[in-house]
Amino acid sequence: MNLKKISFPENQYIKEAAEKRQIVLHHTVSSNAASSIAWWKQTPERVAVAFIIEKDGTTLQLYEPQYWAYHIGKGSTSEQNRHTIGIEIVNEGILSRERDFPDRIGARGCTQQPKSTPQPIFKWCDGKALFTGKAITLPAPWRGSRYFACYSEEQYIAVAELVKYLSQRFQIPLLVNDTFVYDPANFAFQGIVSHHNLRSDKTDLSPAWDFKKFKELLQ
Repeated sequence: MNLKKISFPENQYIKEAAEKRQIVLHHTVSSNAASSIAWWKQTPERVAVAFIIEKDGTTLQLYEPQYWAYHIGKGSTSEQNRHTIGIEIVNEGILSRERDFPDRIGARGCTQQPKSTPQPIFKWCDGKALFTGKAITLPAPWRGSRYFACYSEEQYIAVAELVKYLSQRFQIPLLVNDTFVYDPANFAFQGIVSHHNLRSDKTDLSPAWDFKKFKELLQ
């Protein structure tokens, strides 16, 4: 595992060791880790996570995983956050479709498409920045959107390695909630969940995340 510890202010997380029962996977809605870390450093809500995975698979550690912060966000309790470990994956998230253009890749899935097939141009986040990576197009909207940025192969490997390490260290079952459904009962699930399992207003991880591939890497 390519792990790098970075300097992160202690007042942006709670330096209190706690039993861990759940790993929560997020994505950043950004194109790099630096912008997310800069935001977490100045927000008063202490919403940081212990780890963030760059697109090249580099794992950045902000603080020791036995500590905690309010990464689940709105509607969650201190108790729910205390017993979880948050992992952010650098990813732009929801995309907007601008227009069709030839020689683009990834419109229908997270693999390269034939260059002879016209592909859409996407923008991400606020609709201003051009998205240049691979994307997935859903046949029907999920939580209001059909277009999502893909995750890199390096990220799948890095997340799986980190989850296996954390599972062993904190005795968290290697059980994955692979649904795209919110249910308050998911807070009691012991294993790996996505942010969207814990909040109905979140789209991370998105349907671009291949749970089948992820679970195979956990074996």
